Formats: sequence, structure tokens, C-alpha cells
Amino acid sequence: MEARAAKGRGDLSWRLWALLPIVLLAVAVGAFVTAGSSLVDLIGKNPPQADAFDVRRVEFEPGEIRVRVTNPQTNDLTIASVTVDDAIVPFAVDGSATLGRLRSSTIVIPYEWVEDDPITVGVTSSTGIETIEEIPAAVETPGLTGSSVLGYAIIGFLVGVLPVGLGLLWLPSLRRVRQEWLTAFMALTAGLLSFLGVEALFEAFALQAAVPGAFGGPGLVLLGVALSYLTMTFLSSRFSASGSGGVVSGAALALLVAIGIGVHNLGEGLAIGTSFAFGQLTLGSFLIVGFMVHNITEGLGIAAPAADEGATLSWRRLALLTAVAGGPAILGAWIGGFVANDVLAVLFFGAAAGAAFEVVVEVGRYVLRRDPAGIRSGWAIGGFLAGIAIMYATGLIAG
Repeated sequence: MEARAAKGRGDLSWRLWALLPIVLLAVAVGAFVTAGSSLVDLIGKNPPQADAFDVRRVEFEPGEIRVRVTNPQTNDLTIASVTVDDAIVPFAVDGSATLGRLRSSTIVIPYEWVEDDPITVGVTSSTGIETIEEIPAAVETPGLTGSSVLGYAIIGFLVGVLPVGLGLLWLPSLRRVRQEWLTAFMALTAGLLSFLGVEALFEAFALQAAVPGAFGGPGLVLLGVALSYLTMTFLSSRFSASGSGGVVSGAALALLVAIGIGVHNLGEGLAIGTSFAFGQLTLGSFLIVGFMVHNITEGLGIAAPAADEGATLSWRRLALLTAVAGGPAILGAWIGGFVANDVLAVLFFGAAAGAAFEVVVEVGRYVLRRDPAGIRSGWAIGGFLAGIAIMYATGLIAG
């Protein structure tokens, strides 16, 4: 009994000792934050930040313009005046006119704007610094109505669910090919996902460059990548618990591929919804057509692992795979159309990259187990390169 009590005290002591570096680090960081300016003054002074707002969203309603602004600076910012096409206009503030760090308010401008005309909105702080937002064409912002919800749902269905479902129709054909061809198609899946992962990563970094540093930066991208990669790794470990050598089955791998593609399609739906919300109707329509062509290959990527083991998948299971891979495009279109949050966009695209890269690892492990030649065979190398080439070619159509 005494030995057990001593062991319990020993376990508690090493756990407390493990927390010591974290506590000391917190103390050191707190001391620097408290006296950091004095320390920096020993080296030199940084130029003060420009008192500029961050314009988060511009909405057009009949006879009214609503501008959502945020203060990304350390010091408070006060909204002093507003201009439309370089003319000072009256305005009201829905919220506080003086914004603390990372605080937001909506500026309401009574203004008879003309549909499809370009317009420029400027917000000037009390220090005289003006933040300008240019809108290529003024279009009434779609509200949260039954018709708009249905419209975005149809767009998401056309972009995500329909092409993925059509791609899954290749499944019966894939079940009749030789093992070498199956290896090639599995490697093609890895090529498709590698392309999607790199594409999503570049998109995430491009979006974070436009986000004020206070809201994230590259760390926000890394957070999205890490969250999705580790989540997919956890799911993979659960799926492979009963598998051979810790490798997932073909059906489970098809589900993992579908999840990875679904996270990517969430970002695609977000891009389309945002383009419509900001009045870029031509761009939105172009993205719909491009993504429809681009995404039919994603169904092929899901079908390849499902066909490898020859297991019979019910129509219900195929419908589930289609919904998992394509359904998030609907959710993304809703978020982009009604929220249009650039921080969420960075997280989503970072998550898409992490999910794609993790599934590529699982596909590689699966090929190594199923084919003696492994990923070094000509079939695997050719399939991988073909996957990248196909995604590049269809991506040209998507713009």
C-alpha cells in the first residue's frame, strides 16, 4: 500500500516538473510584454504604424452601402469621415466609431449607387490616413433568403457532388483491369491529391498575404495544415486497426481519399460563394464551369482504391462517398456567400493541403503492400505523373 502511494507521489512529481518549463516561459513572456518597449528602445525605435483600417466586407443594398471595418493596429482608431468616389458623404456607424485592437464596426452609408458601375469607398481615420477599397462593379449583395440558400446549394452540387459522382462511374471498369493498371491508377490518385495539396497550399499562402498580420499570417496556414493532417492520421489509425500491417483496406482508403477531396472542395465552394457575394458574377460563373471539369477526376481518385480489392460497394456506400467528397462544396458556397471571411478561407485551404498530403502517404503505403514492385515501378511512376498532368490540364480550364 505504501509502495503504491509512493509511486503515485512520484508520478505526480514528474508531471509537475514537466509543467515547470511552460510556467517559466509564461513568466518570461509576460515580463517581456510588460517591459518590452523599454528593452526595444535600447536598440532603436520602429516607425509608427499607419493608422489604416482593414476593410473586411462591402455590401450593397437598395439606397445603402454597408462597409465592415476592423482595426488591425495596436492603438485605437477612430472613424472620422467616409468618401464614395472621392466625395465626402454622410454616414452612421453600427457599433463604436472608436475601435480598439481587432475590434470591428459597420459603416452605414445612405447612397444611391448605380448597378454594375465601379465604385470606390474610402474610410479616413482621425489622424487623416485614408483606407480605400475599390469595387469593380456594384451589385446588390444577396441576402440570406430561401432562394439564395437554394441557389448556392445548387452551385455546390454542380461543382462538387455531380462531377465526383460521375467520376465514380469508372469503378466497374477499374475492377476489370490487371494489377499493373490498378497500381498505375492508385499512383494516379496520389498524383491527383499531390496536385490538390500543393494547389491548396499556394492558395492559402496567397490569401494569408492579404490578411492583416494581426489575424494570422503563415502560422494560420500551418495551423490548418497541422489540424487536418493530424486528424486524418488519427482517422487512418482507426481504420487500419484491423488491417494488415497497419495499412488501411481499399474501401477505407477510398473513404480517406473522399474526406481529403471533400476538404479541398470546401475551399472551392468558398471561392465561388465569395466571388458571387462581392459581385464578381463573371468570375463566379467561370469558376463553376472550370471546377466541374476539374473535379470529375476526383471521382476517379476515389474509385481506384475502392476497385483494388474487388469488394462490392452498395449504391448507398457509393452515395456516401460522393456526399463526403462533393457535399462540402455546398457548405463552402454558403459560407463564402453569406460570411466571406478571409481568415476562414486561409484555414480551409491550409486544411485541404494537410488532408491531401496525409492521404498521399496512405496511398503510398497501400501500393507498397499490394504491388511487389511498389512505388518504384514504371506503372506507379507513370500513374503519378499522369495524375499531376491531368490535374494541370483540367486546372487550366478552371483558370
